[in-house]
Amino acid sequence: MKTHVIYKIGLLFSVLFVSISCKQDMTNNFMTISINSEKALELYQNGYEIAYDIVELEKAVSYYEQAIKEDSNFFMAYYQLATFHLFHNNDEKFEENAIAGINCNTKLSKGEEIQKKALVEWLKDKNSNNSNLGLELVDLYPNDANAYINLGFYCYLNKDYEKAISAFFKADSIGIKGDYYCGPKLAIVPICMLGYAYLITDQLENAKSCFDHYIELFPDDQNPYDCKGDYFMQIKKYDKAYESYLKAYYFDTTFQMFYERALKAKLLYDSIINE
Repeated sequence: MKTHVIYKIGLLFSVLFVSISCKQDMTNNFMTISINSEKALELYQNGYEIAYDIVELEKAVSYYEQAIKEDSNFFMAYYQLATFHLFHNNDEKFEENAIAGINCNTKLSKGEEIQKKALVEWLKDKNSNNSNLGLELVDLYPNDANAYINLGFYCYLNKDYEKAISAFFKADSIGIKGDYYCGPKLAIVPICMLGYAYLITDQLENAKSCFDHYIELFPDDQNPYDCKGDYFMQIKKYDKAYESYLKAYYFDTTFQMFYERALKAKLLYDSIINE
């Protein structure tokens, strides 16, 4: 159970960096990206849309790679790839993309410069505490939910879970009130990850509330039911976990892992009632 939760958090950490990329406002109110090619931006945004299906990250990676072919100095595309490979323990690919991103010739925005510092620190030590960089982003963009999302993940990686929860909660609050998100699914990041931060710290009622809210927002997506299944697994309600994972599978039968999780939950439930 713990392994699955941690793996999923790693996936979402990769996803969250897409959120800062949407070119919604070129003022200092929002985090922005630097581009040299509209085609590269289009490919990048295609990756963004796919990434927010959570389980489609490999496809998103393909789009980021295509974006780099169109614009070899596309910092954020390198950043996405670097973080993806960092959390999938592919050191060679992480270092390759991190170095390429750091060496980009494009003039970067202030937010991108901070994230460039994060790449530098991760190259020195993949367990670097970059919470201070998250605080810099929040100071620069106090009205942008994406800045708080980044802060939350930096704190999470440093195992400062309460500060991570506070940052995710703030991101969720800003996003809903201000509608600052670039796409309809961006609410996945703060709500879902807030739920997992609660789950990993055994704040179970809070986790349940987050996942229930997630389902209310996206009742036709597979991922909220997968998340709720993880919640049921943690509280050992294996029959409910089975139902939730199976519902996720019905929404996307191409993702076999949902079905495998459902079967695991059923086996655990059957082993209890047959004791």
